[in-house]
Amino acid sequence: MSSTKPSIPEHPDGETMKAVCFTEFGQSSDALSVQTIAKPFIENPEEVLIKVHAAALNPIDKLRVFGYIAGFLPEQHNTSVLGYDVSGVVEKVGDEASKSFKVGDEVFVRLAGMKYGALAEYVVCSVPEIAMKPSNLSFSEAASIPLAGLTALQALRKGGVKEGSKVFIPAGSGGVGSLAIQIAKKMLKAGHVCTTASPGIGTEICTKAGADRIVDYRAQKFEEVLQGEDFDMIFDTMCEAAKMGGLLNKGGKIISITGSPNADGAAEKVAAEAGGTWEFMFMHPSGEELNEMAAYLNSGDIIPFIDTEAESLEDFKVAVDKLISGRSKGKCVIKIL
Repeated sequence: MSSTKPSIPEHPDGETMKAVCFTEFGQSSDALSVQTIAKPFIENPEEVLIKVHAAALNPIDKLRVFGYIAGFLPEQHNTSVLGYDVSGVVEKVGDEASKSFKVGDEVFVRLAGMKYGALAEYVVCSVPEIAMKPSNLSFSEAASIPLAGLTALQALRKGGVKEGSKVFIPAGSGGVGSLAIQIAKKMLKAGHVCTTASPGIGTEICTKAGADRIVDYRAQKFEEVLQGEDFDMIFDTMCEAAKMGGLLNKGGKIISITGSPNADGAAEKVAAEAGGTWEFMFMHPSGEELNEMAAYLNSGDIIPFIDTEAESLEDFKVAVDKLISGRSKGKCVIKIL
């Protein structure tokens, strides 16, 4: 990161907090450390100050630390706080925010404004991003939902999934995949959901999530065993859209969320050859959609899957190292409080 970037603004009263930060890009958790930085503060009427109880990690956090996405998503300060997903308790509200939330509310959120990141003792965000935490979930469980859940819901809706749809969601034991299976089945009423997983815990998670068919990706190639299955929607979570044309129903959609599957036009071409379409999607934070999911989380129709839970902010490397390994089944979470 450039040393010319601005420093994190000082708190008006000089208050500070601890956070997991990086000042240089690096290829391991060694690039991160717990630092004392300025506490964020409310600057406009729609903002809320949250005391963080838990924060969750996502693949984008690894990409940020490695510097792989700095070209189109540059770091805003010379010290960056890791993370986007939090759950916690409202500690202070702006004048407009007080119409929606009050001090003491338990909430969960995918941060949008990034003041300054999730792995910290406090965050500030705006009302449209925030939702009430499902009452039956722990703070760690609630923190594991926002980014992955919103990505899954928005992709499935963009793909036109509805009652009776036949859907293929590879990597079903991952953070996004395990929620996508449940959202497809429970919220959108898909008729058949197929996924891929390794034997053991991966397959167990997919079964518990409600998958109708699970392809063992270690023993089989999905593009071969699912050829001609005619899926209405394919959720490309692994940058493999170019392999998926033969699986698509006429009029079906492939929605990608990672990598550059259409760099040479291959993804769009295979979809068109099958009589369908391909699109790339970026998730957008939405408290409204989190509230939709909260109803299904409260009822137990959708459940979180946590792979690793670090017991404190200082113990963050346990979760970060598991994320970086690429071997997590479900989400990696850090308890803050």
